[in-house]
Amino acid sequence: MTVLFNANLEIIKQRWPLLGQALSTISVLDLNAHLVQGTEQTISVNGIQLSSRHNRIAEAQLLISQLPSNSSEATIYGVGMGDVPTILVQKSAIKHIRIYLLNLNLFALLLTYTDQREWLSDQRLELEYQLQHHRLAQKYIAITPELSLSSDENARLRDLIVFNNNLSYANKSHDNIDVKLKQRMIENLATTKKDSDAADLSSHYQPTKTLVIATGPTLELHYAYLKIQRALPESTRPLMISVDTALKALLNENIIPDIVVSIDQNISRQLLPDNIPMSVKLVYFPKLKQEILQWWPGQRFAAYSLSKTYDELHQKFPKLRLFANGSVIHPAIDLAVYLNSPAITLFGCDFSYPHNKTHAFWEDGKLGPSVTHAKQHWVMNGLGEKVATDLNFRGYLLALEHYIHSKPHVIFYNASLDGAAIDGTYYQECKS
Repeated sequence: MTVLFNANLEIIKQRWPLLGQALSTISVLDLNAHLVQGTEQTISVNGIQLSSRHNRIAEAQLLISQLPSNSSEATIYGVGMGDVPTILVQKSAIKHIRIYLLNLNLFALLLTYTDQREWLSDQRLELEYQLQHHRLAQKYIAITPELSLSSDENARLRDLIVFNNNLSYANKSHDNIDVKLKQRMIENLATTKKDSDAADLSSHYQPTKTLVIATGPTLELHYAYLKIQRALPESTRPLMISVDTALKALLNENIIPDIVVSIDQNISRQLLPDNIPMSVKLVYFPKLKQEILQWWPGQRFAAYSLSKTYDELHQKFPKLRLFANGSVIHPAIDLAVYLNSPAITLFGCDFSYPHNKTHAFWEDGKLGPSVTHAKQHWVMNGLGEKVATDLNFRGYLLALEHYIHSKPHVIFYNASLDGAAIDGTYYQECKS
């Protein structure tokens, strides 16, 4: 270790003994790091610069400008080159600064080659390294490079920050209804008006347990179990709710769900089986193609999402409003919760590509994503292993985890450890 590291560490040991002890045992030799020279110097780690190499102070000030002008507190995720806390401790109006360390190895590297004693000594500042992974500060600064360099154990927190940083943009795109979608809803208006409200399903079902089935690769491991559940007497068998793209897979195995949920305006007849039993009820958003609605052989039940897109329609023709944040699995689960199911088990809810597949049953690329393309993103599965995914899947996963934490009265189970670990669920082995 360097003289600088020891000087920095001495302060940390005095103020945060456990953190100091952890840093004392860390090696930075595995980090691919080197200095980068521009107008100024910065450090590059694994090809990612910890800050600008041209005007670090201007960059830090830009990040700080994200805080409200009258803020007396500052929360920072990551450290970068230490420029943001260096500036913040010079502001007398700031009474409390909390820094969350996203990667201890990276922090140790910074302490090895730079002098951070000025802000480490400031009594207004706190360092946190054992982090909450499902809650963010209301206002914060994220040091962008560290979102790509966060440690594996902080991957979920990293995903949450990225998700939150893009939330306003995503909401804007959902709330600004496009012309084609508006036309689709107009075309479906007569059907939506006359169809039953999805809320009426509460008179059909009072489940003690619900199985919610998505199309992730691990669904293929549970066909035998689901077939046995379906064969139970109606009075004892669990309610079975499936997403639309899982229906072909299920019927191919002679597994007939009670309800299918479909919300995507791009779902086509080709993605649905030809012979759907009359007993299968459809819960849909009015974005579906009219040809699918008219063709569906069983009962139809209309619902809306919580998006502003449906506010006007809901005022005129009220229907059940279900949680949806990009994935059809969200309203499928919310429907089970609405029906007062005390326990919900998730099948094929992988949010990733275990077994080198994107979906159960379907050929690679048929539903969009393909494993043949290099995956830059990953999540941790239930076995503590990294599994490839796409950025949008990470967003869907985080949205579901937030939802689950908002429903403490419901017990959620996950039938697989191979897919993404879903915070708030318990593993339930489901073997035939």
